[in-house]
Amino acid sequence: MNEKKLDELQKLYDNPRIGAFVQEICEYYATSDSYEDNSYQDEIEPRDLTEAVYTLFCLQCREQILDELSLVGRKYPGVYESVRTLHNKLLINMDYRLLEKECTGIITAHKPDVTSRDILDHVESCTRSSDTLSDALDKFYNWLH
Repeated sequence: MNEKKLDELQKLYDNPRIGAFVQEICEYYATSDSYEDNSYQDEIEPRDLTEAVYTLFCLQCREQILDELSLVGRKYPGVYESVRTLHNKLLINMDYRLLEKECTGIITAHKPDVTSRDILDHVESCTRSSDTLSDALDKFYNWLH
C-alpha cells in the first residue's frame, strides 16, 4: 500500500464522522488492493464471500453508509478509490432485493448448508441485537461458521 493511502487511512480512523464499520470496510478494500495476483487466497475468508457479507450489512443502514462513503470520497480520495466500486453498487441498486439476492447467492455457494432466507434473517437479527454494525458482523460470522 502506498504512503498516501496509508496516511489517509490513519486520518480516516481519526475522523469521528466515519463509523467503525466503514473504517473496517475501507481498511479491508485499501489493503486488499495491494495484494499480488491471488495472494489474498491465504485469507481466512474468500474475497467474494467477505465482500458479499459487507454489502449485506451496508444495506442495513444504507443511507448512513452512503453518507460516510461520500465523506471518504471527499476527504480521502486515495482510500476512496479502493471502495468506489462498493459505493457505486450501493448507489445504483435502488432495489436492494436484487443486491441481496446476488450476495446471498455468493454466500450459499460457499456455505451450501444455509439458505438465502437464513442468511437474510441472521443479518437482520444480528443487526437488531447489536450496538454497532461491526458487532453485528462478528455475530454473523460466528453463526456462519
